[in-house]
Amino acid sequence: MSNSTTLAEIQSKYQNCNLLIPAATSVQINPFYKCTVMEVVPDTSDNSGDIFKVGNTKVGEDENGKAVYADVFSLAKPLLMKLATAAGIQFHPEYTTVVRENSNTYVGKAYGAVRLPDGTFKTHAETKRICLDDEEAKYRIEFMDKSIKGISDWRAAKSAEEMFKGHWEDTAETRTYKGREYPVKKFVIDDCDREKYIERSMLVNMTLLRKTASEKAQTGAILRVIRALLGIKGTYQLQELKKPFAVPTVTFSPDYSDANVRQAMLQQGMSSMGNMFGAASAPPAALPFETEAFADSFDPEENLNNPAFASDSQEDDEMSSAEMEHIYTQESATQQEELPPREQVNENGYIPGDLYCEKCGTPINERVYEYSLKKFGSPLCIKCQKGAGR
Repeated sequence: MSNSTTLAEIQSKYQNCNLLIPAATSVQINPFYKCTVMEVVPDTSDNSGDIFKVGNTKVGEDENGKAVYADVFSLAKPLLMKLATAAGIQFHPEYTTVVRENSNTYVGKAYGAVRLPDGTFKTHAETKRICLDDEEAKYRIEFMDKSIKGISDWRAAKSAEEMFKGHWEDTAETRTYKGREYPVKKFVIDDCDREKYIERSMLVNMTLLRKTASEKAQTGAILRVIRALLGIKGTYQLQELKKPFAVPTVTFSPDYSDANVRQAMLQQGMSSMGNMFGAASAPPAALPFETEAFADSFDPEENLNNPAFASDSQEDDEMSSAEMEHIYTQESATQQEELPPREQVNENGYIPGDLYCEKCGTPINERVYEYSLKKFGSPLCIKCQKGAGR
């Protein structure tokens, strides 16, 4: 199923929702990497929040030689964040923060990275400093100019008319509303209330800025990184913003239908396992005493002093062959050093109170006796147990 078909199905299913999924087109540029172009369409309607007006610029002259101006706009935070998501920009959590230098200064820092279409990464770092003293001076100049030249914003002008004395004046500008053009008027504050207007406007804006200074500093740094990594212009005309932004990204997406890709991925996986756990080695050759021929020809009496048959483990329920040989060695040595007097041997050759092999009559200790009963059902010495096990 193609991406366009999938997106159409999603849009039809959630037609009553505000979808935040940008349109995408994917192209396999090689067997391992896929290039995906994400399309983000700005909302250019009034009060959309995606863009904001920053002024106007001269675009030419009319037939009468009069200058023609066009409004210019800048991208706001919501649209920039959507572009960052589409481009896959990632911010380092340790270096994207805000620092308070003093009681009136906040510094936001941001460090971001984006993968380019060729697979390499591009990084960028930015800072945004907000000094409350500087902002207060800037607000004072701004509202002083508005009080003298007039307030052209309709809502701000109506609010100032309700609180301060002044008068309305016509301007040469026009505003388009619902397909019709209307002349723009401005409200000019009288001299008697000019200082009150300036102080009140500064108080309102500085109170809000003090509450959000740290957030504004960090957000400003992040938005600067987004603009720099994606090469976004400072201003756009309205007809430019009506076209979608196309953001190409590169992702690792192997084409598993290709046999060469499958083989390369398998080799890579085996190599990764070898790097973590070491390369697999061939099983070691069997030692001489581990072969079946050696077991058939093995004679414990010829290896009484051989340490290879000694065992350190004495805690298993079933004794290993090495343990058995160790016990037999100890028993043989004990028999040679401490042979019972001949008068203690009964007529059948047994010593009263001791344990013996049922076949050959060889004395055995308690451990061999219990093991033989458990394993073979009768008391046998080690030599007879080897014959019984075959």
